[in-house]
Amino acid sequence: MRFRLATDKDKHLPYYSFSIMEAILTCPKWGLIRYKDRKYFASNYRALALEAGSTMHEVFAAMRLWQMYRVQGLADHFNYHGIRIFGQPRLEASFWPKSNPRDEVLAFCFEILNSSEWYDDPKDSIRTIANMEETTIVYVDRMMEAMERNKIWVADVNDPTAPVGIEYAFDMVVDDAVRYIGTLDGVCEYTSSQGEVYLRLEENKTASRLDEAWRESFKVKFQPTGYTIAGRLLTGEDISQTKIIGVKVKQTRSAEDFLSFTEYRDDHHFKSFYDTLMFTHELAQRYEGRNLEAPMFTHSCNRYFRPCGFIDLCSASKEDQEAMYEQMETTPLSPSEEAILGRARNANAEVGPNES
Repeated sequence: MRFRLATDKDKHLPYYSFSIMEAILTCPKWGLIRYKDRKYFASNYRALALEAGSTMHEVFAAMRLWQMYRVQGLADHFNYHGIRIFGQPRLEASFWPKSNPRDEVLAFCFEILNSSEWYDDPKDSIRTIANMEETTIVYVDRMMEAMERNKIWVADVNDPTAPVGIEYAFDMVVDDAVRYIGTLDGVCEYTSSQGEVYLRLEENKTASRLDEAWRESFKVKFQPTGYTIAGRLLTGEDISQTKIIGVKVKQTRSAEDFLSFTEYRDDHHFKSFYDTLMFTHELAQRYEGRNLEAPMFTHSCNRYFRPCGFIDLCSASKEDQEAMYEQMETTPLSPSEEAILGRARNANAEVGPNES
């Protein structure tokens, strides 16, 4: 069980992410075709929950960038990494100095939100720009309370191009056989009420329900586990904690609107993650080049209360499946895949935002 950061020499190795692992283990046929063969059926259906989550993650990144700039005094780091995440034109258009810190960070977050690719769906009254703006206000107010003792991790305060704990895309190698990729939402240097200082990860989540069942699921989820390993490789520190920060996209003015808690990971969690990752890889290898023959796990054919988009494919004859397969479109890359494969937009721009 060996983990290390990937180099250019490892790019030929197959890669997995938390989402790809979950998809393959939910239904091998669906997961392997969609994420290994990179094929899917295009439709007019928008995955609104995923779109809204991705949009709000840009707001969360903006909040952390502002903290690194205004609270930690790292203007050059703000410029460089703001451009890395949003691109020069969008960053320049979104940030304007204000005398009141809360007004400034809210205005920045609102501009990032409203300049995103999101547009309201008239059939969805929950995931709207107005509701996301309200959620942004709640998030900003809650996060500002602890900024002084929860600082953004910075690899080198004298080098703005060095890694920082904001939207950090990682690529690590496991046993020199496979890669595991993802994006760390946040890496922070936390000072406890007892004065103890240590690094921990932050993982942002948006959800329609933030109840005890949702919270309990993170005790076993592999995302914090794999990300903890990546965080250790990135920072060289013995990270064991991940702070899960959940918000509802539509605020209900209840205790469930914002929920944060800490999960811990140690060696036995890492071994379980490793075993499951290698099991997933072995399954993918077994059906490589013939994913139409992979088993169907039919318990998931109506996941999220919608019929799976592959039902017509899976219920067709072998000859028809092969014909339908050839007509499928290419699955878009995830943000982590785009970053890892070197396709992030405006990554090399060097101009900063407006400043007085």
